[in-house]
Amino acid sequence: MDAILITPLVLIAPTAFYIWLILQIDRYEREPVLYLAMAFIWGAIPGVMGAVILQSLFSIPLASGLAEGSLTAELMDGSISPAVTEEILKGLAVAMIAISFRQEFDGWIDGIVYGAMAGFGFAYVENILYLWGTETWAEWWTVLLLRTVVFGGLHGLWTALTGIGFGLARYQRQTWQRVLCVSGGLLAAIAGHAIHNGALTLAGRASHENEGVGYILIALLNYGTLVLLMGLLWWLSLWISQRTLRFYLEDEVPKHLSERLYKGICQPRTLVGIPKKQRQALLQLASELAQKKLQRDRVGEEINTAAMIREYQRQLAALSQQIEMGLGSS
Repeated sequence: MDAILITPLVLIAPTAFYIWLILQIDRYEREPVLYLAMAFIWGAIPGVMGAVILQSLFSIPLASGLAEGSLTAELMDGSISPAVTEEILKGLAVAMIAISFRQEFDGWIDGIVYGAMAGFGFAYVENILYLWGTETWAEWWTVLLLRTVVFGGLHGLWTALTGIGFGLARYQRQTWQRVLCVSGGLLAAIAGHAIHNGALTLAGRASHENEGVGYILIALLNYGTLVLLMGLLWWLSLWISQRTLRFYLEDEVPKHLSERLYKGICQPRTLVGIPKKQRQALLQLASELAQKKLQRDRVGEEINTAAMIREYQRQLAALSQQIEMGLGSS
């Protein structure tokens, strides 16, 4: 069976869907496409390559120290080892962006987005390798269904937990607080990954009849968790974003922002009569300005923070005037 060419193409659609889904959490302040691509590529290439190498190295002492075929050996080799190595490697993408592009890394919402992007990149290449390993088209379709539908999105979800840790650390002043946030997020990602893989291992050792039931229950648990967490994060990010905008933009009226547009930013559904491109630019600028003022309050003055706030205020004032002129002439 020659699935070399078709496999990467088919996997684009589910990968794009999960990327679109996670980006809905960050509705106000879109992240630079370049940084998103960097996180995805890191997960896809160095992440996968590093995981293959490390897991191969770890399998040697595991094989010599544990009875072959035992449940403990299977859990260590198929659950603990992949969870630890893969989540650390994927989490490095978030770490590099959070450190190298600190001014663009604004908090836990950004952490979710970048972590998920690294996870989706890892899953994309890993799924290709699994599908290339199938021998028949029936097996290919089964693996495709399992990895993109039944268990799809989980790699992104796990690494998003690491991203939340880095995002929370962004606003901590003490080193021990930052370490606690990052390590907590990483441990949560490893735990979620290990529990999932361990459940699959236990289901695989069950009888054939119970195995099917086990996979169904695991799938329901995975998607129940995914839907609940996505819904919670969507609502929480909306509530926090609107609260931040209301608080930090209030003193921008009327010098840099009209009263009408201020109310519209706090309740975007009321921004009627404004072209989509201008509306998106307004929300982006307003969010950037609010986040920079929040960072200044939480962690103090950083390099270029004051200059960036002034520049965002200037751009916001110009755009606000332009929009008001357009509304007045309409």
